[in-house]
Amino acid sequence: MSRKLKDFLTLLLQLALDAGAVYLTFYLAYSTRFKFDLLHPGAGPPPISRYLRLMPVVIILFLVVFKWAGLYDTHRIIYKTDEFLAIIKSSVIAFFIITAGTFMYREYEYSRLMFAYAFFYSVGLVYLSHRLLSFFSSRVFFPMAGSPGILLIGGGRTKKQLAKNIHRVGRYDVFHLDGIDFKNIKNLSAEHNIGEIILVDMDVDRNIVMDLLNYCEKNDIEFKMVPDMLELKMGELGYDRYFGIPVLKLKHPLNEPVNYYFKRITDIIMCMAFLMLSTPLLLVLFMLIKLDSPGPVFYSQTRKGFKGNNFPFFKFRSMVTDAEDSLKSLMKYNERPGAVFKIKKDPRVTRVGRFIRKYSLDEVPQLFNVLRGDMSLVGPRPQILRETEYYDDTAKRRLNIRPGITGLWQGSGRSDLSYDEMIKLDLYYLENWTPGLDVKILLKTITVVVLRKGAY
Repeated sequence: MSRKLKDFLTLLLQLALDAGAVYLTFYLAYSTRFKFDLLHPGAGPPPISRYLRLMPVVIILFLVVFKWAGLYDTHRIIYKTDEFLAIIKSSVIAFFIITAGTFMYREYEYSRLMFAYAFFYSVGLVYLSHRLLSFFSSRVFFPMAGSPGILLIGGGRTKKQLAKNIHRVGRYDVFHLDGIDFKNIKNLSAEHNIGEIILVDMDVDRNIVMDLLNYCEKNDIEFKMVPDMLELKMGELGYDRYFGIPVLKLKHPLNEPVNYYFKRITDIIMCMAFLMLSTPLLLVLFMLIKLDSPGPVFYSQTRKGFKGNNFPFFKFRSMVTDAEDSLKSLMKYNERPGAVFKIKKDPRVTRVGRFIRKYSLDEVPQLFNVLRGDMSLVGPRPQILRETEYYDDTAKRRLNIRPGITGLWQGSGRSDLSYDEMIKLDLYYLENWTPGLDVKILLKTITVVVLRKGAY
């Protein structure tokens, strides 16, 4: 079975499952509202046919919105959390259009509460339909018909990351070649159902590349090239048309207006919710710090932030008031190579300070930094000014987005990581940001904090 036929059949099956999920969504919502809801309408339930009459239009609307959100493009969605968030976003848009339409349609009055039920059902059922197809594809369909193969040619960091992302999706077999060898390419194509060839190494003679392109065209193999600039600016290049000519432009995901404002609005909502819920805890911490040692409850320090701008960085004070004055005498005990200073059993840390550091409670005041716009919930850590003096051009790239309360390296070892490992993780986040990645980092951070891994 050819790759194109497999992709087409997979898409048809997913469309059918999604259509069924949307239909079931409205049937369950109708039953919940009019058969099981305590708030029964006084005049009796309306006939279900009134709602079923709308289903062809509603199903088509949902499928169009799902397509727009990229839910049917397996090359775009890597994380399950991204898929789930895309379904939520699509359902919000679809129900907004449906609700607006019912306001203009005056022949019947449709239940707004039923639409509310339908929204939650749609998110769960559509996500379940995608998980079912993924399971069916990986366990039944592709083993029977043969998994599509992807051949990566070249080397370097980009190729490794690309292979990792493809494996995460789980629908493809990945094969590797260090260079263009037509004998090996032909053998792999014949033996392993190669449907795509990705050239990652750009240091190849143009004529050889053209020969490879011609081979792919003759054998119905999709061909893609990764620009050599991607090794330095991975995740920061986008395709565009400039006066009719295809060009590559520098960007990164969080520079896109939709992503930028989505992340900012999410930060504000989550911060306000957490502050309201944690007010009693904040008052207890306030009193404990005040009673434990002389000095202010809050600690403020100038840090380097977004676009290199300085800002006041807030924390609960966990050290004695003259901690900065004694730093020079402790530098010889630094246990971390590079620009960052860190030692276990730091004598400047107070008794309460040691406790709140173990559970990262000293970081809570940074929620006010997030509300001010200095920081985000997730991002590279804001750096002390003296540490940024050691930044090379690569490390300076982490200043292209707002710093965060937590980030990839806080969930991957915290103080146990080296300086270089921190930089690499921060740059990976910059280059590969998605809403789903933020969710994964937040959940992983909670686990690390509870287990107190790498904190001192």
